[in-house]
Order: sequence, then structure tokens, then C-alpha cells
Amino acid sequence: MEVFTDYQCPSCRSLFLGTLTQLIASDYIASGKVFLVHHDFPLQAHMYSGFAALWANAAASLGEFPAVELALYQNQDAWQANGDIAKYVASAMPSADFKRVEAIVNACGTPAPQSAPNSGNPLVNIPHPCALDRVIAEDVELGYKIPVQATPTYVITFKGNKLPAGSGVVSWPILKQFFDSLLSQ
Repeated sequence: MEVFTDYQCPSCRSLFLGTLTQLIASDYIASGKVFLVHHDFPLQAHMYSGFAALWANAAASLGEFPAVELALYQNQDAWQANGDIAKYVASAMPSADFKRVEAIVNACGTPAPQSAPNSGNPLVNIPHPCALDRVIAEDVELGYKIPVQATPTYVITFKGNKLPAGSGVVSWPILKQFFDSLLSQ
């Protein structure tokens, strides 16, 4: 299951907190029955979503992605009001790790990548993209191919076949029932 999300998207928060956290905690992931792949798709309409993706990817480089993703979604209303993403990232990890993540993000500079449907190039406004900018841009470009038209969008591949993309919030009981149906085949 590949999921394309924007950290400022309320529906993405609902999907993550209400469904994906239960999927991650379930036996499906631990047993290898389901693989969950996160893709960033920061929307232009959300001023801080690209920066949130930078922070999450920097945290991932230190193995702190799960804690930061959770902190970003749990505190979405607070950090999107003023862009103080660092405060919530700092609360999600040890201080020494935060300082390393902060240095990675600061080295990237501004602006952060976002989906840019008119230009197609998520790096169009970034004069000197850093490595994390490119990682996010690759996710966005992959999303264009799906095509992602709203966040969250998810694509499930089963036995080598990609099922049609879905978008919006799906409840954990419905997703579980769907996975059980596929896995019984």
C-alpha cells in the first residue's frame, strides 16, 4: 500500500491517526503481509507542508520518521498556524538527534518543494535543491503519474497488479476487511 500525503491535509491526518496507526500496529505489517510505503505530496495550497516533509525526511535519515510523522499529525493545528514545525519535531526525539535533524533541514534552505501542477516540476522554485528536496520531488513526480488529484491518495498492489487508486479517508475496519479479502485469495 503506497500512500501519498500532505502533512497539513486534515484528511491525511484522519487517515493516519484513525487508520494507518492501527495498520502499523497490526499483525499485517509485522508479519510482512502488507508493506506500507509513505510518499510525500505537499500541496501548494498548504504553506508549510513542504517544510514538514523536509523535517520528516530529515528525521527518517536518523530512524526517527515514525515518531516525527505522529508528532506532525497530532499537532497539525498548532504548527500550521505559525509554521513552528521544529517545536513538535524536537518533542518527538532525543535532543541530540533533533540537533542533527535541524542541521539537515537548515542546510536545505528555502523554499521547500511542493506539488506544482502548472509547471509539473516540484523543484521549479528552488534555486539550489538539496538531497531531501530531490527525494520529495521524486515522490511528487511519482504522484503525478498515479495521478494524485487529492490527498490522501493510496494505491494497493496485489500479486503484481496495481489496483485503481483511492483517495480520502477509509476506516480501519473497512481497510482491514479489504486486506483480509485480498489475502484470502
